[in-house]
Amino acid sequence: MAEGSLLTSVRVLDLSSGPAEAVGRLLADLGAEVLKIEPPDDPQARYAAPSVAGSSIAFLLNNANKRGARLDPDSSVDRQLLIRLAGSADIVIDSGTPGSATSFGTSLLELAQRFDHLVALSVTDFGTTGPYASWSATDEVLYAMSSVLSRTGPTAGTPVLPPAGVASATAAVQATWATLVAYYDRLRCGKGEFIDFSRFEAVVQTLDPPFGAEGQAAVGLKASNQLWRGRPRNQQIYPIFECHDGHVRICLLSARQWRSMWSWLGEPEQFSDPAFDTIAARYAASGELNAAIGKLFAPQTMASLVTQGQARGVPIAAVRTPAEALSAEHFQAVGALSDTEVASGVTVRIPVGPLVIDGRHHGYRTRPVAPGGDKPEWATPRTAPEPPTAAVTSRPFDGVRILDLGVIVAGGELGRLFADLGAEVIKIESRAYPDGLRQAPAGTPLSRSWALTHRNEYSLGLDLRQPAGAELFGR
Repeated sequence: MAEGSLLTSVRVLDLSSGPAEAVGRLLADLGAEVLKIEPPDDPQARYAAPSVAGSSIAFLLNNANKRGARLDPDSSVDRQLLIRLAGSADIVIDSGTPGSATSFGTSLLELAQRFDHLVALSVTDFGTTGPYASWSATDEVLYAMSSVLSRTGPTAGTPVLPPAGVASATAAVQATWATLVAYYDRLRCGKGEFIDFSRFEAVVQTLDPPFGAEGQAAVGLKASNQLWRGRPRNQQIYPIFECHDGHVRICLLSARQWRSMWSWLGEPEQFSDPAFDTIAARYAASGELNAAIGKLFAPQTMASLVTQGQARGVPIAAVRTPAEALSAEHFQAVGALSDTEVASGVTVRIPVGPLVIDGRHHGYRTRPVAPGGDKPEWATPRTAPEPPTAAVTSRPFDGVRILDLGVIVAGGELGRLFADLGAEVIKIESRAYPDGLRQAPAGTPLSRSWALTHRNEYSLGLDLRQPAGAELFGR
């Protein structure tokens, strides 16, 4: 629990295991009291590899900031205690098929039906219904089935696996979002929800989304006869260049960004045609263009290139190794990393967490308690709920107005999530600096990616660099 945080006084009963434990961690970061229930014997998950000082790294990170208690599913007393804990919770999280609640003689669905105020989150690999319901999946399987592996590796070659954990982290963030939306809706209408959450579907829709903004796939809604039948030829879109002390990566989307890059190259006549303002023209000439950029970058350092790129308005970043990332000046300056004692006498550098609210990090505070370190009871006082203000049938964000300044994929997807659930989302941009996602092939009035990510939204052209535009925005 964290006083003064967004979810202070919210009670979360965590019956989950494995990657789903990250959901409770995120809720705990936001201030919720998360009570982790474990069996009476030491669970192997606490010691699974990879480990540090004999403790599982995943367990240490995913169960930070939580309280922890033991309950014996073979004890009738503990079975009744679990029911009481669930009935007095706001949110219950379970995972797997059939789920931990079944060992206590109930199920998550039964708990949701019995206590209609509960937000009950079931996290499984493929959902609880359908032909894949009994299947289980590792991150590698999720990469393969979600289409991610169709976009990794060389054009002619075998796929390259992304790092372990990316799929699980992606799913956990989406599961947390779904839980927060359902809890917000419960505050409005007084009724909880049962959430049947599929990690597979979350990865399909979120990790380089082929069916949202389309990500690098850019094939989400194309007819099958339009698809490239081989390794995707996308390596030239966000190219990586070798330089004196490592590598850098650039991203040229808008005409303004391209013109800055052209100026950086010395304004070569070869690329002076106004047609190069378009992605299509630059892609067609990517061989010659990237060779010129590579020659410019080769003798320079990563730091110098990043500094110059930022000054010129060219999106560029150093490609860092894990060790380099852990020592990066930026992460140190913003407090994103912390040297933390994760076990007695063992200090390691860990990510604090991505959430900064009102200038304060909401992340890692305390390491997981010892097995059974807390009593199986709530520490947070119960507060009387506010009277419902909305009908159960309304959408969660009906009545919420959002001014959207986000751009490209992340900005578009986030605005869409709110708009799909009822918010009035007003996209703000200007003709001088349009969203890069608007770029469309010649003869196409609107890009597919733009249409997908900004459905259900309004659009307002507003130049915030002009006093009148800034004044109107402030109103």
